[in-house]
Amino acid sequence: MKNINYIALLLLLLNSCEKAIDLKLPDNTPKYVIEAVLTNEAGGCRVAISQTKAFTGDNTFTGVSGATVTISSNGSAQTLTPTGTGIYQHSTFKGAPGNTYQLTVQVDGKTFTASSAMPQPVAFDSLYVKKGEGNNKDGSPLQYAFAGYNDPGSVKNFYRFVQYVNNKKEKTVFIADDEFTNGNSVNNRLSFSNDNDDPARNIKSGEQLTVEMLCLDPVVYQYWYSLKNGAGGDGNNAAPSNPDTNLSGGALGYFSAHFIQRKTILVL
Repeated sequence: MKNINYIALLLLLLNSCEKAIDLKLPDNTPKYVIEAVLTNEAGGCRVAISQTKAFTGDNTFTGVSGATVTISSNGSAQTLTPTGTGIYQHSTFKGAPGNTYQLTVQVDGKTFTASSAMPQPVAFDSLYVKKGEGNNKDGSPLQYAFAGYNDPGSVKNFYRFVQYVNNKKEKTVFIADDEFTNGNSVNNRLSFSNDNDDPARNIKSGEQLTVEMLCLDPVVYQYWYSLKNGAGGDGNNAAPSNPDTNLSGGALGYFSAHFIQRKTILVL
């Protein structure tokens, strides 16, 4: 009875009190966020450096200037050039499959490092669209992109896919491994839920569809996996958390040396 009386009293207090409650949320010390990418393409070497904001702050990118950024491999180092506030790039430096690369970022007396190995490529064989069950809210048929490739059976492989409709990037994190498809021919459906009913996200006839296929090392795959299932929030976690990182020194983010391929089609 004591428990029942306590709950009844609590409900009575909650229903009778209309005073606004001012939550005093702590503004934590900012952390550096590093998003570093090296690909097999010229112009694909880019590092973005920013800082986290207080809970009450806005969501805009706050770039950090004055950093020294280098990527090295086999005794050779490349220094990236600032091209904007918090953006550092190298216009000609390309990664090669089988090589391991080390990232070093020095900023404000702090040093952050990471390592990433560029995997051997798996050929991106086909891109096509198939209708799913049902319709979008605007009445158009529900359609999904399919990425086709032959997964090699000799090694463990990890993938990420990035989808664009009319050059607009889909926000969903598409990842895959070969735990159940090792050595098989794969047609991977890039499924997502248009929960905010944004028509620009739907795949419709007459639109341009582009998909990038990224071959990842296992540590970078783990970053995207933890982002998708933890920080991204898939409804199965008690609370969101920071994704796993391969950066040392206390920064958030990742360094990914990956092989990238892309295909573009006109949706029929």
